[in-house]
Amino acid sequence: MIKEEDLRKIGIFAKPHGAKGEISLLTNYDIADLSTNADLFMACNIDEIYVPFFIESLRKKSASNILVKFENSGTADDVKFLSGKSAFISAELLPPPDGDLPLQGEAMIGYTIVDDRFGLIGTVIDMDNSSPNILLKVDYKGIDILVPLSLVTSIQHQTMNTSLPDGFLELYTITDEKAE
Repeated sequence: MIKEEDLRKIGIFAKPHGAKGEISLLTNYDIADLSTNADLFMACNIDEIYVPFFIESLRKKSASNILVKFENSGTADDVKFLSGKSAFISAELLPPPDGDLPLQGEAMIGYTIVDDRFGLIGTVIDMDNSSPNILLKVDYKGIDILVPLSLVTSIQHQTMNTSLPDGFLELYTITDEKAE
């Protein structure tokens, strides 16, 4: 049985990536080079039990986004249930974190959102992980907007960088003007 004290929380699973059973792991740990360990597993707390998932491969998508493929996961549906769950790894494999704490659930509240084209967007004030499409509630110029976690391209020092699609912010501006 896996014990909580033997594990270290390393991040949060976002959503499946592609159709071949990979899932995005948002983390501040650089774990992509750990995949050479044959017994490497990640654990998730499911119904108050830490369940191990053995890793087939890890690959870096960005500085804070690792794509994970587990053994026996061949489709997006095989890993979709992990979306929004915290990921744990054996504490023996990682030193204590330096600087920022590992990314996890509500720990994202207070992070600053900066877009690559629009600049400063706002601050994360809440998050909705009730579905596989995790949404960050962000205070944007006094308006609450919902930014899908999947649009986050990197995370550094409590700043989440995004690449918002054309017209995204205008949707909220138009809605706010109609309310007046």
